[in-house]
Amino acid sequence: MTDLWPRFSEDVRTALVARGLDSWQQVYDGVATHNKEWRPLRPPIMSAAAYRSMTDISATVARLILEACLRRATTAGELRRILGMADDAIDLLDEGAPLSEELLGGVRADILLADGTPYVVEVNIDSALGGAHDSDGIVRRFLSAYDGDPMLDGIGLTAPASAVDARYEAVRNGLGLTGQNRLAMIFTTGGTYPGSQDGRATIKLLEPFSERGRELGLDMRVFPVEWLTLDDAGRLCVDDGPIDAVLRMFVPQGTKPSAGFDALATAVRTRTIRMFTPAASWLLASKAILAWLWDDLEELSPSDASVVRRHVPRTYTLSPDVRAQALAYQAGLVLKPSGSYGGVGVVVGPEVSAAAWQASMDAAITEGGYILQAYVPADRLTMQFVDVVTDRVAEAPVPFCIAPYLFGGSAAGAYLRFSVPGAGPVVNVGQGALTSGLLLVE
Repeated sequence: MTDLWPRFSEDVRTALVARGLDSWQQVYDGVATHNKEWRPLRPPIMSAAAYRSMTDISATVARLILEACLRRATTAGELRRILGMADDAIDLLDEGAPLSEELLGGVRADILLADGTPYVVEVNIDSALGGAHDSDGIVRRFLSAYDGDPMLDGIGLTAPASAVDARYEAVRNGLGLTGQNRLAMIFTTGGTYPGSQDGRATIKLLEPFSERGRELGLDMRVFPVEWLTLDDAGRLCVDDGPIDAVLRMFVPQGTKPSAGFDALATAVRTRTIRMFTPAASWLLASKAILAWLWDDLEELSPSDASVVRRHVPRTYTLSPDVRAQALAYQAGLVLKPSGSYGGVGVVVGPEVSAAAWQASMDAAITEGGYILQAYVPADRLTMQFVDVVTDRVAEAPVPFCIAPYLFGGSAAGAYLRFSVPGAGPVVNVGQGALTSGLLLVE
């Protein structure tokens, strides 16, 4: 399961880079990024069979996560307490809501490859799975740039199914929407998505996303959560009036207080709004549950246990009892907060000194809520980049992460993140990593 770049002929590789040089500015126009220096000259390319295998693995691990939770809890509140989260740790949480497959409406596993074998290092489970609009658009525009090139016409490049379309279908089915229901995708101006602090600019940037929803028969708009209001009848409102449903595109954790957020919370509590997905989905994204999968191996079917052993790195809940082993096996471990995202608080054992590892370990034990995970010696992806200032082309083997989407159980698209030349080992968009979609070859 590797990028097919090395298998293409020199002529094909030359043509892909040439078309990338011609088109990268158009391909990445409007794509939010913190990186001001580099842009990729092509998307990663994988076999369709490898992509299907990864989405199958993702679906299995997501199902096993829900089943592990159901072995321990029946409601969102029970699960929150078992995970050791504070009462107010998850915004908009209905404590009494039953745990069900509804919570798996949106899944994006983060997958690293080691000698070509996929390893699920974490699983984002929520509606707020970023990158779908950007990754869909990037591969569509790259394919358009390749159209008509005789060297590329014959290799059979295709894009996976659209993640944007699949999410809209999951929203429609999950919330029982018709064309008469008014839907809003709500984002926060207090988030880390590049440029999202400017509400009007983000609405304009995401107008193609809204337009696609309308093309699919949904009465769709985009709006910041901070600007939401309630009318006299208690209905949640955007600038053009009341809405019936929201696609929540911010993680329900640590949301900045605002009158608009209070309005949303009231509408959720009084059930005057339908929301995709329930805030309880984010509980299932806790990395501590990956440790439960290993704890529960004897309760799994042979095929499910095999998936865990082969594709989920060994994961442990951090406690004082494992401190000595964690210090002794530093080179084979990664320390992660159970409930955070975006690479925050991750310490890679082989990349830090023994003193730094011990200090991080002791601080994490004191704070609580951390896991230890077996270090995955990840494969590198050889990518071609252009310096946006000098037009210099550089090729480098870089760390990367593949994140295929599942919406309503259907596989669609993938979010690719990779470091740039000279960057560190943690692939994080906030730290300058670049993004792309994925192209396939049968």
